Amino acid sequence: MLYKVTTSLTQVMLSTSMTHMDDSIFPHASRFDPERFQNKASVPPYSFLSFGGGARICPGYEFARLETLITIHYLVNRFIWKLCHPGISFSREPFPLFKDGLEIEIEPRTPL
Repeated sequence: MLYKVTTSLTQVMLSTSMTHMDDSIFPHASRFDPERFQNKASVPPYSFLSFGGGARICPGYEFARLETLITIHYLVNRFIWKLCHPGISFSREPFPLFKDGLEIEIEPRTPL
């Protein structure tokens, strides 16, 4: 969408969470799917802004992405995750907000 700002007193605020959760940009946006970023050509320019963009993009972007994927890999594969209270509800304001917190139990898959 394109909006014309007609006065110098108008403040423009970009909500990256709204862009990140837009199903027209990222199909099934609320589903955890880090592989959606594997094909950079499929992600429209400036639709994912966690590290900035353009000439001033964070130089540690690729390193942080790799570190995050490795950490998630080990956490998912080496531990069993269980919700202490299944069926818990949450809202997005604009980030996930759990009314009473989110209690989880984590057990090693094999004894350490």
